[in-house]
Formats: sequence, structure tokens, C-alpha cells
Amino acid sequence: MGQLGTGPAGLRGVEALSRPVKAALTREQVFTMAGHRPMTKQTLTMTCTADGKLTSIVNDGMTSRGLGGNWSESVANWTLTTYASPNIRTTKTIVPLNLGAATVMRAPGEANGSFALESAMDELAGQLGVDPVEMRLRNYATLVPNTGKPWSSKHLDECYRLGAEEFGWSRRPKTVRATVDGDWLVGTGMATATYGASRGQASIKVRLHPDGTASVSGTAADLGTGQYTVFAILAADELGIPVARVRPELGDSTSPAAANAGGSNSTCTNGPAVQVAAKAVQTELIALAVSSPRSPFHGKDPASVGYRDGSVSSGGLTMSFGTLLTTCDVGGVEAIGTSPRLVDPEHGYRSFGAHFCEVKVHRLTGEPRVTRWLSVCDAGTIVNAKAARSQIQGAVVMGIGQALLEATEVDHATARFTNSNLASYLVPVHADIPKIDVRFLDRPDPLVSGLGAKGIGELGIVGVAGAIANASTTRRVPGFAICRSHWTNCWADHTQMIRRCRRAPHRSCGSSAPRSSPRPGSAPGPWRSTRSRPPAGTPARRCRPAALPR
Repeated sequence: MGQLGTGPAGLRGVEALSRPVKAALTREQVFTMAGHRPMTKQTLTMTCTADGKLTSIVNDGMTSRGLGGNWSESVANWTLTTYASPNIRTTKTIVPLNLGAATVMRAPGEANGSFALESAMDELAGQLGVDPVEMRLRNYATLVPNTGKPWSSKHLDECYRLGAEEFGWSRRPKTVRATVDGDWLVGTGMATATYGASRGQASIKVRLHPDGTASVSGTAADLGTGQYTVFAILAADELGIPVARVRPELGDSTSPAAANAGGSNSTCTNGPAVQVAAKAVQTELIALAVSSPRSPFHGKDPASVGYRDGSVSSGGLTMSFGTLLTTCDVGGVEAIGTSPRLVDPEHGYRSFGAHFCEVKVHRLTGEPRVTRWLSVCDAGTIVNAKAARSQIQGAVVMGIGQALLEATEVDHATARFTNSNLASYLVPVHADIPKIDVRFLDRPDPLVSGLGAKGIGELGIVGVAGAIANASTTRRVPGFAICRSHWTNCWADHTQMIRRCRRAPHRSCGSSAPRSSPRPGSAPGPWRSTRSRPPAGTPARRCRPAALPR
């Protein structure tokens, strides 16, 4: 059926026609029935010492829930595991709305939760006069903040330092409005990225064929995320044969049960199972070699027969597995390997990263442009660097859309989305996206699995909106929100970077945006800040602001 909500219609069609039916949604129905990211609001209160060490964080999170489902985001929970503080409290309030079902969207909870906390960290750093990178290093969590458990592995500090060096962070102006490129105001920002890591249970089958090839199969799916390639690479590595001789087979329900595509969990769950299955099939091959009367290794002690680089050997005799299978006149040998679910209550498991970006805003039109981007990731072993880089790049593109373009407009009279088409709902295109530079530390995590890989699929979007918001060209406005109801910037002092505005009507269209509470004096804390996020999507209405920066 393909989309949420088409099942009942499809079943009625099957009953009426007694034949297979394909149910298809119109574009408007996709917006209404396929689900959307919940609306969220966060109110942060933070205190710190004079040198910038956090002493308390309170994040009161509010999330919407559609009447058609029970999903809601625990938007404040990202605060529990990000920065060191002796006192952390989060709350969650669910607000039922007369809208279609809310559902999971890339990095549910973390994508929105990071926007608030990362923006607040920069505001606090600005109030203290501390560099944003240094502020995060001073509050680096060597243990899981809310439990005190050690991390399985964590090299986030290296991500900060490498990213700052490669981006040229130390050369950024220390004063606001110091960089202007013609009519463009230029700012730089950064943010932390983290996402949970785990390993589920998976089973994989590896089969060796007489033609010297191997097949590796499981019920996993590849949505373009690279599971086909991961299967082939890992099986080839364990079998010691070229990748071109491995045929991955996914999506067949008769295959062993592998992990699906979701939760940044595919490679770190299926990968170890591929390794187990590839080792198991070597054992089966040796058993065949010593038991088959046709085999030149017949009758030998299995312990004296070894497998290496696609061949079986013993006593000076070496034979490729393809030749051995042909000699023994068998169609192949196979084995199923199972990797169990990770159960470790003693450690915290997460992937980490740091984003650095440059953003320009046209001083006359208010048009924002992300012009430079660097992401440095600590996600354990990187199995396929090209596919992994593509995953992070795609997530950053999605995060840029979340920050600057995408949102769904709701008609409060009918509870319908008014921009339910791709003409009004804006998504990033090539012209909106700069070159995205991605670096991986490639440090294996030995506790998550023997493979050492952790998830990256959702890591890349976490912190993107916060980094863009932090690319400021002037003094920060407390309690700001990126205003997605306008292309233009609504700057309190006509110089504020990105779309930030106070809750005051625009003379051109009568809409409004959040008004911030007054900033306390120069004391380092506490202070409160509100972050609001509409559901992923509302394209900006093009309108002229009441006043434009000059």
C-alpha cells in the first residue's frame, strides 16, 4: 500500500474485486495521511559558574500529538546526554491537536531538541564572552550526564578540534558585523551532533557457489542507504575474495530475519551478523572438505585444514572453494549466522559529531544562503566511506530544509494543511546547498560489536538547525526563533542574522513571531529562553518586512 492510511481502502478494493489492488494517494492526501513531525516547544533554564561551567539545566519540552495516533516526541531528552552538569531536569507535556497523525521523522526528538539546546549554549557563551567551541569543551561530558555511566567510546572533543582547525574557526571575527561580502552579511556557526547507538539481533545467510562467487542474504531493505554495499564489503572482507564476487540479496521474506532500515541501526546490527555468517560458512566448507570422498582433503583432521583468501589448504595443498565445490560435485555450501541484541546496562552508547557552517544573509532582501559546511563525525568503524559520506550530506541537506525552508501551514478553521503541494511546500534544491565537507574519525567502538560500527543515518541532521541559527552577525536576541513565515529577516536591531524575530505584527502581512523576554543583566545565569518549532515543513511566504537593514 505504501502510505499510512491506504490499508483499509486497499482491503475494501480487494474484497470488491477479488484481485490485487494498488492504492495510491494524491499529493494532498500524502500530507494529510502519511504523518508529519510533531510541533514542539522548549523552555530552557541554565545556570553556570563565572568561567562557563554549567551548574544546572532545565528543559521543559512540549510536543503535539495528532488525533489519529499516539506518537509524540520526547523533545527535551536530548538535554539529558549532551553536556556535563550536576543538575539536569527535563519534562514533557503532550498537547493533543486536531490534526493528522504525527509520526517519526529523521532523528525524532534529537533534531528539534538539539536546535534549542545548541542555540542556548551559544547564547550563554556570548553572554560570558567565551568562544562557542571552548564553551562546549568546558562542559564536555566524559560520562553519561544523567546516569554517570562511562561511554562505550567517545571522541567528540576531537571532532570539535579537528572541525575548528579544518574550518578555520580561529580566524572568524571576534566582533559582530565584521564580515561583509558586498550586500551580504556573513556569519559562522557551529553545533554538536549526537544520536543513540545500539545493536539489535539479526541473522544472515552466506552461501559459497562452485563458480567461485558468494551470496549473502537477509530480509534487510536498502532505501538507498547502502545496505547492499555493506553486505558485499563485509562478506568479501571475511571471505578474503574481491567484492565483485559477492552478490548481496535483500528483501526476500524467505531469507533469515535481518534488521530493517530505521533507527540508524542497519549496519551496526546487520554488519556483525554478516561477519558471523561468513566465518560459519568457512567452517561448513572445511567440514565438507574432510568428509567428502571426492575431496583431496578427505579424512584429514579438520583442525589441520585452514581457510584463507577464498581457498582451503592443508599439508602444502591449496584449492579455491569454487574448485573444491566442483570437485565434490555439490551445488554449494551455506551457513546462517546470528548476532544477538546488545545488552549492556553498564555503558552509554551514542554516535557523535560537530557541524561548522557559514551563512550569508542579503542585507536588502533578507535572503539566507548557507555557503559553507563542514561535519566531523565519530561513528565508530566506517564500512563504506563513500556511502557514509553521502548519508551525512543528505542529512545536512534535510537539516538545511528544516531550518530555512520546510514547514506545513495549518488552516485553524479546518485543521487542514494549506500548502499540501510541492509548489508551496519548499524543499532544498541544488542552488540552496553548498559543498558539504564530511570527515570521519573512523575509530572503532569495540563494545558495540566486533565490527565497531555505530549509526550515522540520523546523526547528520542533529544540530544542523542549531548551527545555522548560531551563525550570527550581531548581538544575540534572547528567546529567538528562526522565523519560517517570512523569507526576510525581522531583526530587532536591523542587523540580526538568520530569520529571528519578536512577537510583533509585520506591517506588510500582519503575521507575528515570538517576542523574547528581556535578557537579565550581565550575570552569567540563570536565564530563560523559548524555542519553538512548527511541524517540519511550512514554506515561507514572500513578503516585504516593515523595515529592512541598511
